[in-house]
Amino acid sequence: MRLIKPASNFALGKIQTADRKLRFWGLRGGLLLALAAPSGLGIGLVDSGTGFAVGTVLAGSGFVLVMIGVGYWLDVGNIRKGLEGEQSVASELSYLGDEFLLLNDVMLPGARGNIDHVLVGPTGIFVFETKNYSGKYVCYGDRWFLQGRRQKYDVKSVSVQAKNNADTLGGLLHTSGFTVFVNPVIVFTHPAVQLWLHHPTVPVLKGGTVRNFVLSQNPGFQITPVYAEKIATKVLANDRARFPVFA
Repeated sequence: MRLIKPASNFALGKIQTADRKLRFWGLRGGLLLALAAPSGLGIGLVDSGTGFAVGTVLAGSGFVLVMIGVGYWLDVGNIRKGLEGEQSVASELSYLGDEFLLLNDVMLPGARGNIDHVLVGPTGIFVFETKNYSGKYVCYGDRWFLQGRRQKYDVKSVSVQAKNNADTLGGLLHTSGFTVFVNPVIVFTHPAVQLWLHHPTVPVLKGGTVRNFVLSQNPGFQITPVYAEKIATKVLANDRARFPVFA
């Protein structure tokens, strides 16, 4: 597989910033917590009331600082999970041959969000929507639910999201003269996810099956390496944040 565009560093940057803030506040909070007991006891030998107050203030302040750091870390929890899922799919796709071209984290004009992965190769053009969800998810056509203990909860339709991304890319290519079909695909990467699928409108895969799925497809016509290169170049030219690494 040839990597045409890596994922942007935006998500990774937010995670690294949160990790730094966790260390910054956590270390200072931990220091105050460590000082609370000995300081309180030491001062308490002279004045028990003052010792208790000092120990309480230090412990309380330390706890607050630690929780500030934890708050920053928790804020990027979903970003962290999403990035792990996307990296997992990209790793699977990396085992494809060099006739396949991969563009990650693509943002096209008119799109409502980014496309996790665009793959162009002899077996077709694929748009992958990656979800690193855990839990039980139920699909009825384009309706998706999270299965709780006693009831189902409506969630955003993953299949509609994938199809919208495929339509956006397909529209761009068709207006540029490419007579191709873009295949939307959903990939759930978390090992603990449970899927109950009833007539899904797009292929739904689990992690570890992506490469074989791509290789098993039989498009109406084979995309030649030259044609694939032209398609990838068109996508890259319309991406809002370009990081080309043709090699």
